[in-house]
Amino acid sequence: MNEYLSHLVKKIPHRPGVYRMKNIKGDIIYVGKAIDLFKRVGSYFKNIHKHPPRTAKMVEQISDIEYTVVTSDLEALMLETNLIKELRPKYNILMKDDKNFAYIKITTNEDYPRILVTRKVLRDKAKYFGPKSAASKIYDTLNLLRKIFPYRNCHLEITDLGESDHSDPSIQRKVKVSKAGIKYPCLDLHIKRCVAPCIGRPSQEEYQRIIDRIIDFLEGRYQNVVNQLKEDMQIAAQQKKFEQAAKIRDKILSIENIYQTQLVTSPDHQNADIINYYTEDDLVYFNIFQIREGKLIDQQNVTIKKPDLDSSEAQILTSFLQQFYSANTNLPKEIFIPISTEQDSTLESWITDLAGHKVKINIPQKGKNDKLMALALENAHSFAKQSRARWEGESKATREEALEELSQLLGLGKPPKRMECYDISHLSGTNTVASMSVFENGFPKKQDYRHFKINLENPGSPDDFASMEEVILRRLKYLKPSIGNQGLKISKTKLGYQVKKDQEIILTFKTLSESKLKTFLTEYQHPQEHFEPVIKKICEKFDTKRIYLQIPTKFLREYEKIGFQQVKVDSQEYPVKSGKTVIVYDCSRNYEDPSFKKTPDLIVIDGGKGQLSHAVKAMQDHHISIPIISIAKKQEEFFLPGQNHSIQLESNNVTRLMIQHLRDEAHRFAIEYNRKLRQKDYTSSELENIAGIGKKLTQKLFRQFGSVENLRNQSEEEIAKIVGLKLAQKIKNFLQ
Repeated sequence: MNEYLSHLVKKIPHRPGVYRMKNIKGDIIYVGKAIDLFKRVGSYFKNIHKHPPRTAKMVEQISDIEYTVVTSDLEALMLETNLIKELRPKYNILMKDDKNFAYIKITTNEDYPRILVTRKVLRDKAKYFGPKSAASKIYDTLNLLRKIFPYRNCHLEITDLGESDHSDPSIQRKVKVSKAGIKYPCLDLHIKRCVAPCIGRPSQEEYQRIIDRIIDFLEGRYQNVVNQLKEDMQIAAQQKKFEQAAKIRDKILSIENIYQTQLVTSPDHQNADIINYYTEDDLVYFNIFQIREGKLIDQQNVTIKKPDLDSSEAQILTSFLQQFYSANTNLPKEIFIPISTEQDSTLESWITDLAGHKVKINIPQKGKNDKLMALALENAHSFAKQSRARWEGESKATREEALEELSQLLGLGKPPKRMECYDISHLSGTNTVASMSVFENGFPKKQDYRHFKINLENPGSPDDFASMEEVILRRLKYLKPSIGNQGLKISKTKLGYQVKKDQEIILTFKTLSESKLKTFLTEYQHPQEHFEPVIKKICEKFDTKRIYLQIPTKFLREYEKIGFQQVKVDSQEYPVKSGKTVIVYDCSRNYEDPSFKKTPDLIVIDGGKGQLSHAVKAMQDHHISIPIISIAKKQEEFFLPGQNHSIQLESNNVTRLMIQHLRDEAHRFAIEYNRKLRQKDYTSSELENIAGIGKKLTQKLFRQFGSVENLRNQSEEEIAKIVGLKLAQKIKNFLQ
């Protein structure tokens, strides 16, 4: 056991609880429970040679330990079970086959609700049941329910239009059906698995009674259903319909089996969050116990830094509740807190609105909830001790050592307080992006992370070298001193507009359009320097969001240095001259970014010599000098500018591990952004860049023609049948 783990284990209390073992990547590899946490966790690191092979292998991978204190072994068992279901740790082999949690969703916000299986809980006024550890069990439940309750099992959108005047008395309502991808009514009507709301057979009230019975069943109020089935079984038996009676008996057994799996361990079915905190210096450590249906299903820890030392506990607690519940989807009926926030009624109303049901905020005085509050305080204190132990065992002994060694290795003179790492990500040359991760004092500063969209001259042909050069150019431009736009004046003339500074004309231009959304500049004369303040002044003058220019393509990189981006526009709206490309300056996005205004002490490039040399070139273009290195993945070696030989460190070297962590954060952040853009591509289209074409018309065109490529091959007349002649001409011009 290394010094850090030894230090951590000594801080663990002699209390019952649940512990979580982590590997070097931060992944939880084992969850266990103990009557005495100190003895149980410590036993893993004694006589390791006597452990079974699997346990010994797990102990070798332990890099960190977390734990939660509870009051009894039973609570430890309940929490351990729920954590294993949620996290599925590698070494919990007996409980490892649980799948991701799934929910039953009833769309009670529709006229004729549907019943679906989902893995996401949305705030859409639907009713959710779960979570369930295996979706297969939900499907088994729904298959049984459909045999008992004839609810609809389709994706049709059915809107109730009022009472029917149909000659068929079984048609009770007028309905409107949309998103009809199937013929209806379907086979389910004929085999008595659906009452056919798609043709208005049941009234809304009749169909709602079916849904209400299902909700009662799922909430555990199943006895009425069972009693009715028992009566049906007895009648079938009296009529000597023994096969039918046996089928009903099987249904009863299945219902009782399903219900048993939903029983909770507490008779009051409490739904509550128990929140307490512990303050130390300028940090506040929160502990949250989540109790659902009487069961402790989760425990969370959150740290908040005091904005100043004079902040009251009520202010801190209010701020925490606002942040925590604005991002929470599983909201309870009660929230127990240790003190009044002085805004309890306002917070109650706000959280009630988020939850869609009444939520009470209480301060427990005695009884079970008061004991849980004391336990939450103990866990908050425990969380503070764990955090402090990590700081003592890792921060001071490891990160400071790594920064000092890095300073000596690179000859920096002092440890680099702020380090920035850059990575490029793309999928087969599409959606090329870059990321910037930031470490301060050796630790991630995630609020300073940034990402960039890269403008490739040849989409589909990735160029990591050029992409790296572009992102460094764009990043470093924020470090150049700006003269600002004070003293600049814009006046209108017969020929257009003039921008003057101290009576000297520094720019003349005309506009094709002037609106709050976009302004197109034409026939402008490029000033020799300080073009960015001029553009910002034009944004102010026209109170516009974006400024568009046409420039010779060869000057694109020069304009990108000051914040412009290449863009495709509708040629009818802004005719593009031969040999030129269109660029845009987004006035709302080019602001004083607090992260970009900070100067890094070290820049790290993810890549080898090629990426490093292009980053250095970008730095030279800006006449800025900052220490810079690159790290290549294959051998995990470091390269310095102008040196042929790399620096190689041992795999367990603290400096190497810290730089790898910085690089891995940049890589993760880039991949997340790339994935986000790809998902956006799936739900949007380049057609939306055409003025007058929005999402609805785009979807209409895709339903008719299937793809952009098919649309490109259509005649103007065919497209005009969908969108009209004027828009059809725009589309054809755009696609050509």
